Amino acid sequence: MASPIKRFHRKKVIFWEPLTPMEICRDSQCLKVELIAWSIPREGTVDKLVAESGAISHAPEFRELSEKRVRHLIELLKQLGHESVFEHASFTFRVEGISRVASHQLVRHRLASYTQQSQRYVKLKNVRFIMPESIAQSEFEEEYRELMKKAAELYQRMLDGGIRKEDARFVFPQSIETKIVITMNARELRHFFKLRCDRAAQWEIRAMAIEMLKQVYEVAPILFEDLYNIYVLKEQRKSEGFIR
Repeated sequence: MASPIKRFHRKKVIFWEPLTPMEICRDSQCLKVELIAWSIPREGTVDKLVAESGAISHAPEFRELSEKRVRHLIELLKQLGHESVFEHASFTFRVEGISRVASHQLVRHRLASYTQQSQRYVKLKNVRFIMPESIAQSEFEEEYRELMKKAAELYQRMLDGGIRKEDARFVFPQSIETKIVITMNARELRHFFKLRCDRAAQWEIRAMAIEMLKQVYEVAPILFEDLYNIYVLKEQRKSEGFIR
């Protein structure tokens, strides 16, 4: 079947082009999370950076910390709730394939820095929409797809008709995909994980948060080990039937 077409006028000549491509992503199908930067001390690891920062206030010697001492200090700081020391480490992520529903929840975490793809300046050439699995498995799936298709087509027709991007974007629903760069320090990130990795969190931001947790655990295992055990390992064991 031939691709749908659209037409627009320029200097009284009719041109034909394909309609704006559109893609529907089911659930977290298009989610992509990438840890692109983190605090790297001149010597040692992120965990050692945090441990040294904590030790400097009480210990006469804070530079030569063994791995065992690093673990002891970080675990002690967690137990005592002295997490201000964790703010010396920060992490930056690039996230794609989430809806504006998820990004609206994300930016409520105010102790962070965000840079989000602008619909005012970026012309969306391949429009993506996120579809919850509950809709994908319901009698509303086709109607949902048709509605998203109409929104993408109307957006393109408005641009062709001279409507500016900053106004044409008003046609899009919250399900439209967005891209965002996130930077949080370790203290705020731990708070974020406790809220958004929990089963009570909305499914989309939870999937994103769990993927973020998996990646920071790779570079700062002691700092995030307790949360990784709760929200990743324990959940895996539950899904495999080892824990009820």
